[in-house]
Amino acid sequence: MKATKLRRILVPIDFSPASLATLRFAKLLAARFGAKLHLVHVVSPLPVYAFARGVPLRPFPDRPIMQAAKKRLQELISQFSLSPRDTQCIVRLGDVSSQINDAAAKNRADLIAIATRGLTGLKHAFLGSTTQRVIRSAPCPVLVVRENEHFSAKERARRGRTPLQFQKILVPLDFSKCSRVGLDYALGFAREFRSGLLLFYSVVHSYALSDEYTALEVPNILSQQQEHAQEEMARLRQEAGQGQGNIETKVAVGSPVEQIDTCVRAEGVDLIITSTHGRSGAKRAIIGSTAEQIVRHAPCSVLVVPNRIAQKRPASRK
Repeated sequence: MKATKLRRILVPIDFSPASLATLRFAKLLAARFGAKLHLVHVVSPLPVYAFARGVPLRPFPDRPIMQAAKKRLQELISQFSLSPRDTQCIVRLGDVSSQINDAAAKNRADLIAIATRGLTGLKHAFLGSTTQRVIRSAPCPVLVVRENEHFSAKERARRGRTPLQFQKILVPLDFSKCSRVGLDYALGFAREFRSGLLLFYSVVHSYALSDEYTALEVPNILSQQQEHAQEEMARLRQEAGQGQGNIETKVAVGSPVEQIDTCVRAEGVDLIITSTHGRSGAKRAIIGSTAEQIVRHAPCSVLVVPNRIAQKRPASRK
C-alpha cells in the first residue's frame, strides 16, 4: 500500500471561528504533503424585494458581496502566512454544499477539509448541516476537523505546539467491500504519518425473540458472531500488516457508534477513517448512515472516504 498523496486540499470558509481553526489544520496538512490550498466561500443568493407596489421584484446585488468575500479570503493568506502562489481563493454563488462539491470536482481536489458545528437532536434531524450534505455527495474524501475533546487540556496544548501528528487511527469495519475502501485509504494515510492502526468491529445484538427458549440462544449467537468477527479481523490484520507498522484489532458488542466513541476515548485515538456507501434520498433518510452518525458524535476528527471513488479511474494530474 502506497502512502497517501494529497496535491490539492479544498477548505470551505464561512469566516466562523470553526472554519478558521480548520484552515490552520489544513495549512499543516498542506505543508506535510506539499499540497496547494483552495479556499472557497459560497454566497447564498439573497431574497428579492420590491421598491413599491406594482414595481417588478428586483434582486439584491450579489456581486459586491462576492467581491467583499474574495477580499476577505485574500486577507487570510497574509493572516495565516500562506503561500500566495500555492493558495487559490474561490467565491461562488448558490447552494452551499453543492457549490463546495462542485468546486472540489472542478479543481480536482484530493481532500475537502471542513468544520462541523456538531448539531444534534431534532434541530439536526430537520435542518441537516452543510457538512453532512457535503459528505453525502463529495467527489473526494472529506476530513471533518474537530478538536480532540477526549484529551486533557494539557495534552491538547502540547499537541498544538508540535507538528501535525496522528499517533493512532481507528478504522470501523463491517467486512463489506465498502469498509475495505476505508481500510485501504487508512493504510496509506497511516504509512505517511507512521501511525498505529486500530481495526474496529462491533457486533450488533438485536434479535426478535418469540419465546423463552429462543432467548436462551442469544448468548450462543453472540458468541458465534464474536468468534467469526475475530477470525475476519485476524485475516484482515494479516493482509494489511504486510509492510505496515503497528496494527491492533478490537471486537465490541453493541451500537457501533456508541462503542466507537467509547473506544476512541479509552485508546486515545487521534483520527477515525471510515468509508460511506453514499446513499441518498429516502433510503438514506430512513435507515440513516453509520458514517454520518460517527461524524456527528465522534470526539475527534473523522476522515470520510466515499465508496464511489474506488470505482473511478485516477485522473491524470498536471
